[in-house]
Amino acid sequence: MLASDFYPLQKDGELWQRQMMNTDDFVRRLHKRIDDDPHLTAAGLAVLSGIDNSTIRKLLSGTNKSPKVATAQKICAALGTTLEAFMSDGQDTLQAEIVQLYSQLSDDERRILQGVAKGMIAQHREEG
Repeated sequence: MLASDFYPLQKDGELWQRQMMNTDDFVRRLHKRIDDDPHLTAAGLAVLSGIDNSTIRKLLSGTNKSPKVATAQKICAALGTTLEAFMSDGQDTLQAEIVQLYSQLSDDERRILQGVAKGMIAQHREEG
């Protein structure tokens, strides 16, 4: 564990500015994810992530300008992704859609999908 897992981002010059832009980007992406998924709400995300509903609402409203890294990681885990993947600009549209669809599956459905994907990869390697 790192100190950043427990403490909000600190104000110290240029690093603070970069972190604030990343925080703003995180919130923007989170808003888009909620807007794009008709089954996802702020309250639902709070339940899925195990984070208090007021914390999610403060983050989305801009009241909380400095979320903890651990909070962002829990939110991303609830969305079926990692913080790194969520913030990555490298995802193409198809990859982003797959991650979004995956986040809507039950645990059993995710295991089935994992088995199908492993089978497809094994078949591809055999044909290879």
